[in-house]
Amino acid sequence: MECRLTVAREILLHFSHGLTPFSMLTASSSPANLFLARLFSLRRVLIGFALIGSFLFQFSVAWMLREQIATGITDFSGFYTAGKIVASGDGVHLYDPATQQRVEGAFTVRGHSASFLSFTPHAPLEALFIAPLAAFPYSTAAWIWWACNLLLGYLVLFLLRPHLPHLNTRLDLAILGLGCFLPFLDAECQGQTSVLTLLLLTVCFINLARGRAWMAGSTLALTTYKPQLALVMIVILAITSERRWRILAGFLQTCIGLVAVSVALVGWRTYAAYLGFMCSYAAGFDDAKSRTDLMPNLRGLMYATFGSHLSHHAFVLLVGAVSALFVLVALWALQRKEATVQEMHLHFALLVTVTQIVSYHGFLHDMTVLLLPLYLVWNSLAETGLHTWKRRFLAANVLLIFCRPFLPVLGLKFNVCAAIAFFALLCWELRTTGGPASANV
Repeated sequence: MECRLTVAREILLHFSHGLTPFSMLTASSSPANLFLARLFSLRRVLIGFALIGSFLFQFSVAWMLREQIATGITDFSGFYTAGKIVASGDGVHLYDPATQQRVEGAFTVRGHSASFLSFTPHAPLEALFIAPLAAFPYSTAAWIWWACNLLLGYLVLFLLRPHLPHLNTRLDLAILGLGCFLPFLDAECQGQTSVLTLLLLTVCFINLARGRAWMAGSTLALTTYKPQLALVMIVILAITSERRWRILAGFLQTCIGLVAVSVALVGWRTYAAYLGFMCSYAAGFDDAKSRTDLMPNLRGLMYATFGSHLSHHAFVLLVGAVSALFVLVALWALQRKEATVQEMHLHFALLVTVTQIVSYHGFLHDMTVLLLPLYLVWNSLAETGLHTWKRRFLAANVLLIFCRPFLPVLGLKFNVCAAIAFFALLCWELRTTGGPASANV
């Protein structure tokens, strides 16, 4: 206690003599000066400015869209409606269009739209996530969820710091990259759950890095509210991982628990009808809604290219065949023994990337999960250097993806094309680096 009082007195004495914090750093090595040297180090100052700049940029984007947020034009209105229904104890009618339209029409203009489409394609668990916000007015709940997404993004960086030392060294750049990553901004403003998915995949990666295979599988099971991601990932892990049985045990046991919670939430009849809702919703996107060409994945790219020339069944078969080819290429790249720590990081980066590319359903905000492989590759490149052309191309690809918001001249299909290029460069890097050709993911 006496030492702390001494430090406080010396700090006050310095300020009373009109000295700035930076001038104090050049004074004698007293406890006060050592404290201020740590407090006002260049790295901490840069991180502070990065946090402020990142927050202001994200808030300015959300503020420009405040009218859409307030009137319920964004996706969050569907989640809020589901949360209202579940919080009222009427979970059995969660997927009833009349109930959804009645609840949503009470707080947003979207509920009165002739093209009304609310929570149908989402899992019951997502309604459970948002249910606590149903106690607030809609506009307040939307901004609270925006703030939660912002904090979850920063939490991802905090969790990755011990495992990615080079990312931790330039944390200021990582924070700025988070703040200007276009899918992350879209997820925040739409009020989507994609940032939560990013956090869960980050925890899954950390558990794998620490050898906690069961926990990794259990964490991955929590992302099954996005089955187009979780199911592809668990299949690839089951094929490539040396700890596949522990991962599968954690995944399946947690899935059983999640099904039990969902049935208790909405009833078994409603839950059994959930798959039917998903199938009819997906079919409507190709015909009635015509939004498939906006999807930043293989399905969207191929629909924009061949959709008008093929029947629906032929198109589905084509997408399935090309997606299977991408998965096979990923499996080929992941078949390596005695992988180093950096190669293990690249393995997981490739796993997440190929999952996003071949996912059958997804929009711009779903690409938020690519932040994890981008950070993993960033750390690996800083560790190994840019002494080969493929690594320079990979670094340029990472930089271009982060700079996307400042390059409006690039079209919508740039996102999926950049992701495919990232995937190809990752495969090239993994197959030309390391020892002999099961991955240790």
